[in-house]
Amino acid sequence: MIHFILLVFLPALISAVQTNPLLRAVNTSLEQTFTLKKVSSSGSKRFTEADVVRATGLKPGSTVSADDLKQAAARLGESGVFAQVSYRFNGETADYTVVDAAQFVPVTFENFIWFSDNDLIQRVHISVPLFNGAVPFAGNLVDQVSASLDVILKEKGIHGHATSMMHGKLAGQIQSMQYHIDGVDVKIAEIKFAGAAPDHGLLLKEAIKKVAGENYLQSSFAEVIQLNTPQVYGKLGFLKAQFGTPKPVLVKDDPVQPIVVVEIPVQEGDQYTFSAASWTGANAIPVAELEKTIDLKPGAPADTTQLARDIARAKEIYGTKGYMNAQVKSTANLDNEKHTAVFNLAVNEGPLYHMGKLEIQAPDAERAELVRRTWGMHEGDIYDASYVKTFMIKHPSELAPLAGWAPRYTQTIHDDTHFVDLLLKFEKFQREAK
Repeated sequence: MIHFILLVFLPALISAVQTNPLLRAVNTSLEQTFTLKKVSSSGSKRFTEADVVRATGLKPGSTVSADDLKQAAARLGESGVFAQVSYRFNGETADYTVVDAAQFVPVTFENFIWFSDNDLIQRVHISVPLFNGAVPFAGNLVDQVSASLDVILKEKGIHGHATSMMHGKLAGQIQSMQYHIDGVDVKIAEIKFAGAAPDHGLLLKEAIKKVAGENYLQSSFAEVIQLNTPQVYGKLGFLKAQFGTPKPVLVKDDPVQPIVVVEIPVQEGDQYTFSAASWTGANAIPVAELEKTIDLKPGAPADTTQLARDIARAKEIYGTKGYMNAQVKSTANLDNEKHTAVFNLAVNEGPLYHMGKLEIQAPDAERAELVRRTWGMHEGDIYDASYVKTFMIKHPSELAPLAGWAPRYTQTIHDDTHFVDLLLKFEKFQREAK
């Protein structure tokens, strides 16, 4: 009986064949065929053995050659889901050992409104065993999924084509693989917030009115909901409000331009009122001064939108004292019996920054020198981030020759030296055409 081992290392498919030391007729053995009695797999933590075996394309009872076994290993490797593939064959059993790839991203089905996500994942998995809702960065699994989706669409009578695109934040990490049906535009007829009080529902609809009537895409719609709707409840003091996954409901079935109503489950929870704000970590600025930035009044709704504005004002005060990277983290202690909230505001003041180089770009050298003489924050002084904003207002007579010119400024913050360089550029007012 002939024994051989094939090792495949990825991304380059490098193979080596070894024979049983007792049998040296390698060249002639590779031409032989065998009756495959069993296929097994081990090593994967992401996929079941049954799925890996199915992905090889080999079936017990079939007649195979050494090349068939090698091609099966190549199929596993080319999918991109494994960092390494190797196999052993003893003339009856082929055992494939794999090492999972490190990087996978979840998939989204952007406008497949005829199917649920779980339904699509299960149906694609039938023909693509190594797909379970995520795909690797490399390999051909992404294309295998597209081809499977095309078959599903055709069976449904939808003539569009499934395409894929990686999605991530600008200059950031890839977050998902988006599948989209080219040739299909899903229109939104209405957006419903199931579980929201009627008056709250109106506010929610107003917050996202820009997407009503637009094309439905799962990821972009969910992002609009995430960015806009929590503020509605935050302003009202519903601090435990939660939104479920948006669900498109088909109201006009059309293979090219279907129409949906999007339902969004809402759990409002209880409404809380503001009780107090508690500051910690403040040393450079007296707590009494920071407390003045909080406009919330006891007994009023615990408005987190207003709190965010108040925190921004506190950070501006720190900026006037040279603390350019001051951060304020807010958490809430909730009394579920009295329905009151105490906001804990923890300050991380960060390092103190000083004025660095000042560069002035004025209409001419004379007026540039005028600005430099009038400028009162010198190199080495504690940096005041508000100074440049009020500079022209505080020196109207001295800077009269610059009437009709407005300063634009660019701050360059050096976190290594804790200096701030400033570019002050004067630009002439542009009158709007009537």
